[in-house]
Amino acid sequence: MPGGADGGPHSPIQAGGTQRVGFTLDQPGATLWFHPHPDTRTGAQAYSGLAGLLLVDDGVDRRLGLPHTWGVDDIPVIVQDRRIAADGTLLYMTSMHDLMGMKGDRFLVNGCEQPYVAVPAQHVRLRLLNGSNARIYNFAFDDGRAFQVVASDAGLLARPAATRRLLLAPGERAEIVVDLSGDQGRQLVLQSRSAEVVDALNGSPMDSDAWDQSTIDLLQLRVGAPSGAQSGVPAKLAEIDPLAVAAARVRRFTLQGVRMGSMMGGPRNVDRGAPIHSGPGGMSLGVGGQNLFSINDQFMQMNRIDQRARLGGVEIWELRNEAHMAHPIHVHGVSYQVLSRDGASPPEWERGHKDTVLVHRGETVRLAMRFTQRADEAHPYMYHCHILEHEGNGMMGQFTVL
Repeated sequence: MPGGADGGPHSPIQAGGTQRVGFTLDQPGATLWFHPHPDTRTGAQAYSGLAGLLLVDDGVDRRLGLPHTWGVDDIPVIVQDRRIAADGTLLYMTSMHDLMGMKGDRFLVNGCEQPYVAVPAQHVRLRLLNGSNARIYNFAFDDGRAFQVVASDAGLLARPAATRRLLLAPGERAEIVVDLSGDQGRQLVLQSRSAEVVDALNGSPMDSDAWDQSTIDLLQLRVGAPSGAQSGVPAKLAEIDPLAVAAARVRRFTLQGVRMGSMMGGPRNVDRGAPIHSGPGGMSLGVGGQNLFSINDQFMQMNRIDQRARLGGVEIWELRNEAHMAHPIHVHGVSYQVLSRDGASPPEWERGHKDTVLVHRGETVRLAMRFTQRADEAHPYMYHCHILEHEGNGMMGQFTVL
């Protein structure tokens, strides 16, 4: 969608106000989501509930024979973590540790804690969305079985990719298909095997909590009789033509952040808006009047355009993570292709169209993208870390497409 319909910080909807936006969908079918984007307040508003699933259905999955009966063999799985007080109040930013990213100790799927879903003994499609503010999930089944990844953030892959683990950072989506045809009467648990990846994602114990160092049960699948609407996973899914990048302009971005141990002074929010919290003792973003995370040594400024792209142009964006922890980078207005990770080809499930990519510490990721929608200086696009507290602490920039 064009910048004027993107809902960025330059398009606020005031309290009691109404904004009507129109645009023409211009992309394949995909599992998408939406949330508000006010500067410095995205984390608080999304955490408090202003977010939802948005599906684009172009009918291709039905023609391919993928599972597509909604609520039967095609199930949304929106994973979020929350911290909740004894009186039911949502707690947000209540400790210094939360400045590294707000994480909770209660795990919700589609708004339910410790949920289950009845599914048929056949191929079942799970549409995974990491809707958490900061937590990264390492999805797996409790019996270690393999499953097929059929789609990433912005649509179907060229072909299914088999795996037993799937790492999704905040903002990332994936559609997976698991074969339950021999499991009638059994129970299966979708988990996050977080302990297996905690050391690779974080450079300091302060960047993780006890749940990051454990296995988290997320969703129980109770397998019943087949539904009769049989489906499967074809060998070929979608046509994905690599972008021609031989003559593409290359833009380089470095990701920076501070360690908890280097912070001085009390938590306050200077020049970044009023304190935000959803419960007793809530803290504001920023420490000692300083932002904590940056891109190219710059913090987000509403009145500054950081990059200017050409409509119809193809570019390579090179992301180098010099910070001590992993950062998921989201780019508005485009769906990009991951070219490489530290010079090597990305895993098969990252070879489709994406809009959010996790960049590990010390890693360089190269992306190819074509700009097909306009965004002017009044309504620019954004690029930012999708750990929402990092975005709110300065790790965001703006670009136009003209």
